Amino acid sequence: MIALHSLTKRYSGKVKLIYLDPPYNTGNDSFKYNDSFNHSTWLTFMKNRLEIAKKLLSPDGLIWVQTDDGEINYLGILMDSIFGRDNYINTITVKTKISGVSGSSEGKSLRDATEFIQLYAKDKGSITLNPVYETTPVVQYVHQYKDAGKSWKYTQVLEELGSAEIIEENDKYTYKYYPNAKMTSIKQFAQQRSITEDEVYQRYPEKIFRTTNAQSSVRKRVKEDLQNIHNGVVSITYTPIKGKNANHLTEVFYTGQGKDMFMFLAERLSNVDGNLMYQQKLSTLWDNIQYNNLKKEGAVDFPAGKKPEKLLSNIIALSSNPGDIVMDFFGGSGSTAAVAMKMKRSFVTIEQISSQIQLIQKRLQNVVYGDKNGVSKEVKWQGGGSFVYAELMEKNQGYLKDLQKATTLDELDAVFQRMKSGADLDFRVDLAKFENDPESKQLSFEDQKKLLIKLLDKNQLYYNEANIDDADVRDLISDSDYQFNKSFYGKESE
Repeated sequence: MIALHSLTKRYSGKVKLIYLDPPYNTGNDSFKYNDSFNHSTWLTFMKNRLEIAKKLLSPDGLIWVQTDDGEINYLGILMDSIFGRDNYINTITVKTKISGVSGSSEGKSLRDATEFIQLYAKDKGSITLNPVYETTPVVQYVHQYKDAGKSWKYTQVLEELGSAEIIEENDKYTYKYYPNAKMTSIKQFAQQRSITEDEVYQRYPEKIFRTTNAQSSVRKRVKEDLQNIHNGVVSITYTPIKGKNANHLTEVFYTGQGKDMFMFLAERLSNVDGNLMYQQKLSTLWDNIQYNNLKKEGAVDFPAGKKPEKLLSNIIALSSNPGDIVMDFFGGSGSTAAVAMKMKRSFVTIEQISSQIQLIQKRLQNVVYGDKNGVSKEVKWQGGGSFVYAELMEKNQGYLKDLQKATTLDELDAVFQRMKSGADLDFRVDLAKFENDPESKQLSFEDQKKLLIKLLDKNQLYYNEANIDDADVRDLISDSDYQFNKSFYGKESE
C-alpha cells in the first residue's frame, strides 16, 4: 500500500492497463503471501488497492482482476461499487487445469478446472478493445467445426472471374459485372485436380468463399444500382472509411441474383511459419492457454503462482498499445512485466516478498538479454530494453526485520538498544517504564520479541518523500539516490 501511494503522484490518470493476480483467499497456496485472510479482511485488503487502482487508470484505462470461484462473486460486487456497474465489461473464464481433483473436495463438489478474470473500465464509453485472435491450423479447424455438428459455410470455390464489364464509374464507386464467372464446390474442385479437400483449403484459400446476406449500406447501394443484373458476379470498388480496410481501395464481390456478399476464406487466415491458421476473435472462454508446462518461462522457478505469458499477452494486446503504461502490483514471478517489455509497453510492477523480487529482477534481465521462451517467438522478441529497480527507504521496517531475524536474547537486546536512539516508537510507549519493568524480563524469548515489535510505530515503517530534505534523512542517502527521487517526483534538486 505504501508503494502504491508513492506512485499516485507520478502516475495518477496515466496507466492504460492494470492486471492483478492477488491472493485468492484459499488458505491452500504454498507461496508466501498471506493467502488465508478471513472473508471481510480479504475484501478490505482488495478494496484499499482497487480504490488506488482507479485513481491510477487513465480515462480510457482497463483493469483485469483474476481469481478463482471462492471470491469471484464478492469481488464483482466490490468492483461494481468502486468502478460502477455500468463500467463492467466481461468475465473471462480461463481453463487452468487439465486433470486432477480439488484436494479434499473430491466427492463434495465438481472438479475445479477454471479461474476467472473480471474486466472493468474506468469509463466504458471511452474504451476500445483491440482485435486479438486465437489461431488454429485451418484444416484442423474445419474438421473440429464439422465434428461438432456445425454447418461449415466455406464450401464454394471461385475458379475464375473472367472478363469484367464496367457498369458505372464515378469519383467514389466503380461497379463491375463479371458475366462469365465460374464457381464450383470444393468437392468438385478437388476431384478435378485429383487432390483432397484438405489440400484445397491449404493451397487455394483465396478462391474459397461463402456468401452472406448481412445488411450494410454498401450492399443496399449495390442492390439498388445493379438491380437489373440477375446472374454472374458483380462488384463495387471503393475506399471504406472504417473497418479492417479503412482508407484502402477495396473491391467487394456479390452474387448477381441476390446480391449476397462474397466472404473469402483467406481473409480469415494468417500465415504462421508457413502454416495457414484460421483466426477467431477472442471470446470470454480461454481454453487453449497452456498452464501445465511453465517451468521454462522466464527461466525462474515459481511453481505455485506463475501465470502463462500467453495469458498476459492476450490481456496486454487487447487493452493497450506500444508505449502505454502497464501496471501489476502483485508482481509474483514477473510475468506481467516480462511480457509488457517484450510487447514494447512501459510497465510498473510492485512486489513485497524479497525472494520474489529476486525472481523478477532475474527474469527481466533474461528478457533484456533476449529470452526465447513464452511469447518471445510470437512477438518476435530479440532482446534489448531496460528497467529500473527501486525500494522504499526503510525506517522502522529495518528494525522490524532485525527483530524478526533475531534468534537469541542478546540479539534482541542489541536491536532494542539501536531502537532507542533511532526508531520511531509508538506514542503510547513509556520507554523508562518499559525498561524498568521486571516482568518483561521474565517473558519467553518469543514473547519478548513480540513485545519489542509492538513498541515500533507501524505508521513509520518507511521514510516519506516529503522528508527527503530533512538533515537527518539527507545524510542517510547517496547523492545519486537523492537525484533519482527528485527526478521521479518531478522536483528540482536543491
